[in-house]
Amino acid sequence: MTRVRKKGPKKYLDARRTQVSPAWLEWDATTREQMAEFAWEQIASAGLEPSMYLPGDKGISDDGAWILILEIPQTPINTQFELPLLSMWRARRHDLNDGGFMTDAGVKLYPQQAVIATPAGDLHLWPHEYMVAKDPMGLASDPDAILHTLGGEAVLDPEELFYLQSRGITHQQATMMLFDKIQSLDFVYVTFPEWITALLEGVGRPLHRHIALNPR
Repeated sequence: MTRVRKKGPKKYLDARRTQVSPAWLEWDATTREQMAEFAWEQIASAGLEPSMYLPGDKGISDDGAWILILEIPQTPINTQFELPLLSMWRARRHDLNDGGFMTDAGVKLYPQQAVIATPAGDLHLWPHEYMVAKDPMGLASDPDAILHTLGGEAVLDPEELFYLQSRGITHQQATMMLFDKIQSLDFVYVTFPEWITALLEGVGRPLHRHIALNPR
């Protein structure tokens, strides 16, 4: 097994800590990959949720990612805004500064979350509560998809959408064309009809999480 370097290179290039070093990013990615080989069982044995520290394909890149909500977290935001199951949101990554876990290899891992902007404020999600959408534009342009903004304004100009479709462009293609014109995707989210969410409920949920939620 590859030996993990315990201490990485300097993380920031500047004194204001705004520019992350490419060398550190490479080291961080390599370290996390190696940690996944053996740290999962260590974390689980400690009674913790491994995906919190090793999100794997649920990791949010520095550029952000579109995610689908698999579980509704119980937070104060629920009293102000009902987060729709399997709705799709633009998320940004958040690394916690506490709650670190020291592996046997001497590397300290910190929990990671996805953060979305909702009409009731920022909501932090654990990896088991979402999945990264593989084809977000395909989902957003689906004829049954409903696009929303945090302020309630129309996401796409209906006249532009009608014009494009009148020119022989399909609804899906027209939606994707107009979607590219949106200035800030952080303030847009997508929902789907109840018949679709009911059909797909549970999709993307790991087996160990399903067992935890549905004990025999």
